[in-house]
Order: sequence, then C-alpha cells, then structure tokens
Amino acid sequence: MLLKVLDKIKLLLRIISCVMICALTVIVTMQVINRNFFDHSFTWVEEVAGMAMVFVTFLGAAMATINNSNTRIDFFIRLLPKKGTYVFEMLDDLICIGFLAVVCQLATGLMEKNMTIFTPALKLPMAINYFAILLGSVLMILFYLVRLYMDSQRLFGKNMDAMEEEMNK
Repeated sequence: MLLKVLDKIKLLLRIISCVMICALTVIVTMQVINRNFFDHSFTWVEEVAGMAMVFVTFLGAAMATINNSNTRIDFFIRLLPKKGTYVFEMLDDLICIGFLAVVCQLATGLMEKNMTIFTPALKLPMAINYFAILLGSVLMILFYLVRLYMDSQRLFGKNMDAMEEEMNK
C-alpha cells in the first residue's frame, strides 16, 4: 500500500517538474527572442521563471530523497560493518528530518508574512515561493521517514532490497 502511494507521489512530482521545466524553457526562450529581435520584453517572465525554478528545485530535491540519490560522502561510513552503516544512515535520516522540520517552520512563517505581498506584474502572492519550499520539505520528511523505516528494518536483519528496488524505479 505504501509503495503504491509513493509511486503516485513520484509520478506526480515527475509530471509537475516536467511541466515546470518545459514552461520555463518556453517562456525564457520567448523572452530572449522578444528582447533580441523585437526590442520588447514581457514584465511577467522573470516572476514566473523565478517561481518555476523554486518549485523545480524543491520538488527535484524531494525526488532525489525518495530515490536516495542526494549527494553524500559516505566513503568512511561504508568501511564500517553493515550494522554500523545502517546506524549512521539512520542518524543521517534523523538529522535531515530535524533540519527539514526547521525549514518547514520557517517556510510556514514566511508564507504567512508574504500572503499580502504581491509580485509586481502578475499580482501573485509572494507566498507561492515559500509554499514550494514547504511542499518540498514536507515531501522530503515523508521520504526520509520511509528511508528511516527501511534502515531500521535492515538493522534488525530484514531484507529490504525488494522495497528499495521498487522505490527506485
């Protein structure tokens, strides 16, 4: 059941990220053509591009978390016995969850403060950027909790390779 929900979340993240990157490519190309060939620029392009980049960044970070492909230097950790590796990975997951909880708290506060501040061209609330940070952080916490569960099961000798493979599809 959990894997099906995670698969649906991953698919949704991929779709949103692809749409955002395609939209970003189209509007930035459109802006470059307008500036260079027509001596005109759209005022809203920078706003949309900035917001799209924030969403792509934080949703991409969430996808990297679920696929366990976040950057980490684990050379020395891999030299430990298997159980030691699992303990350090669990500690890493807990530290990341704690950090992301702080990020969520800060993003929530910034969302509340920026609901009445609007972008100049499109008149969208600036809180949209902080919503992207909050959404990405909440998803990362969820995915780190799944990783923490898997590492704890491995620590007690349970084989989690099938679940790991299913998650990394």
